[in-house]
Amino acid sequence: MSDAAVELPSTSWERRKMEAMSRIQRVALDLFDAHGYRNVTIERVAAAAAVSPSSVYRYFGTKEMLVLHDEADPKILEAIRTAGGSTTVEPTDLIAVARMLVPVLVESLLTEESERRIRRRLLYTAAIPEIKAAQTNQMRDMAEQFRVLFAERTGFDPNDLRVRMAAATAVWGCVAALDHWAGTDFADRLKDVYTRAVGAIIDQIEIIFR
Repeated sequence: MSDAAVELPSTSWERRKMEAMSRIQRVALDLFDAHGYRNVTIERVAAAAAVSPSSVYRYFGTKEMLVLHDEADPKILEAIRTAGGSTTVEPTDLIAVARMLVPVLVESLLTEESERRIRRRLLYTAAIPEIKAAQTNQMRDMAEQFRVLFAERTGFDPNDLRVRMAAATAVWGCVAALDHWAGTDFADRLKDVYTRAVGAIIDQIEIIFR
């Protein structure tokens, strides 16, 4: 499967928004590194990024999300939304497509620059309690989005226990992979960690729907 097979549709407005969020997050992390997370306000981040504070709030919502925002999340959801076409598919078919997509997604989303940024973000998540707490809320929201999307793609009831378990397995399995990476002092490449982890996650989701 070629890279073009998973090229994600995006409007010019969405691309500009993602680019702006990436730049603001990079500025914020630099300020947090230089002055400490709690010593930097959103207003200071906005000034350094040459945007208004209201823009930062509109894009990120909270200061914690300046650390937690992951530009890969909407791309992953979009890949699930479009994988195998727009029609309803059996869970086994969606899982089969996911197995083919994973290597391409991992290769395209985890660049050296994104891996460095994720490492910086994880250090703050581990050190700042309010960021860790916000991560729990973020992951619950992500699991909810995955649950609804998986139900739409397969035609299953969103409240089906298997759908809930698949969503939880997907999202919290990825959190476990990141925690493992941080716990090994980032010894391996994140690409390798994620490839192993996501393969195991897909195996478990396949078992859920047997």
